[in-house]
Amino acid sequence: MKHSLLIPIIVLSLQCAKTVQVKNQDNLFENCMKTFHDEEKCKEFMSNSVKDIQSDEQRRDEELAKLTEEQLAGLKLRKEIKDKLPGKNGNFVKEYLGDPDEVKRGGDREYWIYKRPVSKFDTESLPDKEITVIFRRSFVEKVDHKKP
Repeated sequence: MKHSLLIPIIVLSLQCAKTVQVKNQDNLFENCMKTFHDEEKCKEFMSNSVKDIQSDEQRRDEELAKLTEEQLAGLKLRKEIKDKLPGKNGNFVKEYLGDPDEVKRGGDREYWIYKRPVSKFDTESLPDKEITVIFRRSFVEKVDHKKP
């Protein structure tokens, strides 16, 4: 009986070890050195991992810098999105905004999160940080946004 309890604990411990997140390069390099004790391998690993440890904010800033004036002008207005999407289904939303960057589920709702620039307040403003389309029973209930 004791052996059957040990297996789930070991599996849980391994799963927890895999979810450790490192948010900056110094910690990542330090952890690499503690694990492998090989400076060359860690330097190579660091050069490959720069994109992985960028924050969402840094990635978003890079994407904004790459947008041309034409692409910025082509972003949808927030008010139009909020007026047009409620009551529509997922196919309509995908056609209108494209595939979401992230999908979350909670209770009877589904949240489609667009982190890439898809909307802005007006023609002169910066793109919104994030648009979240909230579905309830397969139809859009509400659209939320995070201002730039």
